[in-house]
Amino acid sequence: MAQQRKRNWLQGLATLMVQRGTPLPPQLTGVPFPPSYDPSHMPWKSLEVSPTDIGIVRLAGRDVDLYKLWGLILQAGGGQKVSQKGAWLLVAQQFDLPEVMPSLNNPGEAQSTAAIVERYYTALLGPFEEAYRKNMMEQSQRVGRMSGGQQGPMTPQTRQGGMGSMPGQSPLPNGGVPGMNMLPQGNVGPGMDGPLPGQFHPAQAVPMPFQPPNSMALGGGLPANAVTHPAMNGNGMPMAKMHPGGFPAITGPVQNGAVELEHDIESRKRKMQEAVESDAKRVRQKTGGSDVSESRSSVAPPPSVEPSVPPPVTRTIRQPSRRKIEYVPYARELETAGGRDLDFIQSEWHRMATKGVRRIEEWGQVDVEALTLSLRSRVSTEMSYALTTFTLLTLLRGSNQSGGFPIMQAPDLLDEMLDLVEDLAFDGAEDEGYPDDSPLVTHRELVNSLVDHGLQPFASMKREQGARDPDHGPRHRPAEVILVVINIIRNLSVATENQEYLAKHEKLLPVLLRLCSLAPAENFASPHPLSSVVSLADLITIRKDVMNLLFNISLNVNLSPSSPSKGLLLTVRRAYEVLASYLVDANEAISPFQWILQTGIPPAVHQPKPPALADMALETFSRFTLPDDNRQVVSRAVPQSWLWTLLEALVHRLPVVDNDFQVIMRDVWLTYVERLIMALYSLAFLAPPAVKERVKRDRPLGFAKVMLRLVKKFTVHAPPELRHHFAISVRRAVEAMKLVDDAEDAFDVGSRSAAPTLAFGMGYGEQGDSRVERGMGLLSGYQEDITFGLMMHPELVDSMMFSELESLVRVGR
Repeated sequence: MAQQRKRNWLQGLATLMVQRGTPLPPQLTGVPFPPSYDPSHMPWKSLEVSPTDIGIVRLAGRDVDLYKLWGLILQAGGGQKVSQKGAWLLVAQQFDLPEVMPSLNNPGEAQSTAAIVERYYTALLGPFEEAYRKNMMEQSQRVGRMSGGQQGPMTPQTRQGGMGSMPGQSPLPNGGVPGMNMLPQGNVGPGMDGPLPGQFHPAQAVPMPFQPPNSMALGGGLPANAVTHPAMNGNGMPMAKMHPGGFPAITGPVQNGAVELEHDIESRKRKMQEAVESDAKRVRQKTGGSDVSESRSSVAPPPSVEPSVPPPVTRTIRQPSRRKIEYVPYARELETAGGRDLDFIQSEWHRMATKGVRRIEEWGQVDVEALTLSLRSRVSTEMSYALTTFTLLTLLRGSNQSGGFPIMQAPDLLDEMLDLVEDLAFDGAEDEGYPDDSPLVTHRELVNSLVDHGLQPFASMKREQGARDPDHGPRHRPAEVILVVINIIRNLSVATENQEYLAKHEKLLPVLLRLCSLAPAENFASPHPLSSVVSLADLITIRKDVMNLLFNISLNVNLSPSSPSKGLLLTVRRAYEVLASYLVDANEAISPFQWILQTGIPPAVHQPKPPALADMALETFSRFTLPDDNRQVVSRAVPQSWLWTLLEALVHRLPVVDNDFQVIMRDVWLTYVERLIMALYSLAFLAPPAVKERVKRDRPLGFAKVMLRLVKKFTVHAPPELRHHFAISVRRAVEAMKLVDDAEDAFDVGSRSAAPTLAFGMGYGEQGDSRVERGMGLLSGYQEDITFGLMMHPELVDSMMFSELESLVRVGR
């Protein structure tokens, strides 16, 4: 029975594919190709068919029964429903298939087996499912039309719960099992009314014999020729002979049975009339015609029937001309997570994120004078309005995308904001500075102090510096207003047209850098902000924003070295302190490969980028100390201990071992190393002679060895096609070694070896100085490596670099 059903199903599948012009292989369906079909054009050449049985394809070395696959997908609601639920992996598990298998096009590449099963089903059985659903819809419409009129004989296709004909099949007129329309009548086997193989409920897999519908419940009798065919009961046994009235013959004395039968008929009649009247009241849509009563009478049995048969009973059933219409609302299927449609949220977020921001010209005119007066009033609501409006204005961009709010056209507004910050943070207190011997407090130490304080018992119950004052009511904390003002100034500095104006503003950097300062160490056991209204968490945020501001405007900062004031030197020292705090921590001043290991992520899985804050601090320091005038002011303002600490940390960050040089082959790390070398060059240029001598003599630091290894790795050992990427780093590294080797004050104009302004350390080779240098060069101990390994290759060094290297390897007296 099951094999015959499978063959019929395969024949229907083959017939449908022939009609589509893509016949399946005969080894798969058992149906030969059409006479006019050329097998050489068959699209199924790559399909592996089982040589032992029909209807089976081979996948990943295992058999996949198409008939079983059809049953599984049909029970799950169809291929589209399985794809929506992502259940193809469960389908593959039913055939004991692995999760991945070699790709059909590239055996060396793994591919998901569930995706291959989905493609097999779509190509082989997708058209069959489409035709099957179309037949089901037509059958359902046919049954609906039959239910609106007189009930006729019921067939397995029209009974409730029955399935329609399969694709390529047509129902038989005698109510038999549907067969294939391309096959003769005698070869028709059982239909698809039984359960499909491979279903998840074994109890439903037991085939049940066909049971005729209850004629009493349907309200109509069987056809006239039904009396000549014995019926079967639910157990497959013959039922009593049926009379034309639709009831089994009754034998024996049944006077009481007749009364009960008449009572049952009247009860059914009354219930049906009540149902019709109830439906007529609820539904007012007329489907056609008027209310007509049809009478169906059961004729009395013929005289040959036993005398005990009750008199004929006339049954009148009112057939309604109106019927109940059920409206099913359209519902969108959602793939939710916790009741939320994540796909919809993602699409909306993407739409809003890609939405263009309105340009500043589209917002009309802004009363800048009113904003200035609102800030000057110091009224909480007025300041809130002014700062909110100004924040929105600074976020807008002009038509060229690089412009923004032109702050140079509203100088009073910027001055009023700086006055507001100074009044809230220091309340008119004078700036006294701090002693020269104060240590550098790193960014890591500030964060650790904040975390340690938060872990103390009842930390949230203690009122700390910068906390909200309960006597001020619901007003904002002063630190919150300060953070908003600094955020506005940072946004203004992004616009190119504002950078020069902000860099030359005489009050901007002194106020903001004073806000970044720490209170004297003798006053507190742990780091505390200099401003009493700022908490430690606020200070960390302010320092980051101020570093972003310096990053944007540092190229336009020009300091005057002729007669720097005390306030200017204090401002420069504070700027150096902020930048150095992100670079000098001993736990973070490590080589690139050690930094990757410190993150805890294996390099084979993911290679992190350089530390973001340290990278920005390096770039800002290089920009800030690019002009020689700025270097001279920094040299006078910063203590020698701070210069040594930063130079030592930068040397420790350079690549040393082979793993480090493998890491910096990526562009982001190569840029990071270039910034390190540029910062080292600036420090070597501005450092006093005492610091340079210490660099030369300090053996644990190994400055000469580290720099020489870097130069050799970037020249001799680098591939020729990549050497141009390292040219800047090599040149600056050699120049930095030459500056340290000279160990003289670069700003001493009276010195015979001092280079002219803007020489950037190239004075020895670039100015053509022919003087005789005495003493041992910084690289005199590596003469052979440099002379024969580097200087003898003209493609690696030019004339200026050759002169620098010759000076570094000298052996004088």
